[in-house]
Parts: sequence; structure tokens; C-alpha cells
Amino acid sequence: MAPASELRENNAGVRGGQLAEPSIGLASGTQAMEAHPAWPMISRLPVILAVNIPLSGFKVDDLLNLRCGQTIESAWAATEEVPLKAGALQLSWGEFDVVDERVALRLTRLA
Repeated sequence: MAPASELRENNAGVRGGQLAEPSIGLASGTQAMEAHPAWPMISRLPVILAVNIPLSGFKVDDLLNLRCGQTIESAWAATEEVPLKAGALQLSWGEFDVVDERVALRLTRLA
């Protein structure tokens, strides 16, 4: 059997000569983000979330001729869930709702 120091160098899941207990829901040898020393600062960083609905057939001419009050039709069904993303990362799916006269997104499932 290899010495503990060699195991530590070759296996990220080994701590102090003993196998580390895997974190629940995480790959063996990884830590939860909340355990990182910088987590208090990182957790307060703003994240821009976006719901994108494709407008097929929309042309540059349509963009240049946009007017207030105009309605733009999409191919997205009103009953279909919309994807919620942070950058390229899909976070969840949801449905549009109205809360206190404001448009809101009700999360229906996590990605």
C-alpha cells in the first residue's frame, strides 16, 4: 500500500491520510460553495436572470418600425413554460403571472 503522503498527492478526496467523507449531493472530494472562505462576499454578487422568448420571422425592418402600443406575436404558446437562465446556464422553467400589477415569473420546476 502507498504511503499516506503519496495518497494525498494523488487523490483529492484524501485528507490527513484518511479518505474524506463525500459531501451529500456533491462529487467526492468537492466542497459545498458555502464552505469556501470567500462565500460571504461571493453570495452577495448580483446575477442577471433572463427569460428569452424567440420571435421567429422578426426582421430588422420590424425592429426599425417598432411603435409604442404595438403587439409582437411570438411562436411560444401561452401555456408553455419559459426557460429562466443566468447567462448560458439554465436554472429553471416557469410561467408568467401578475402580482400587484407587475409581471412575475412563477417557477414550475428546476433544471
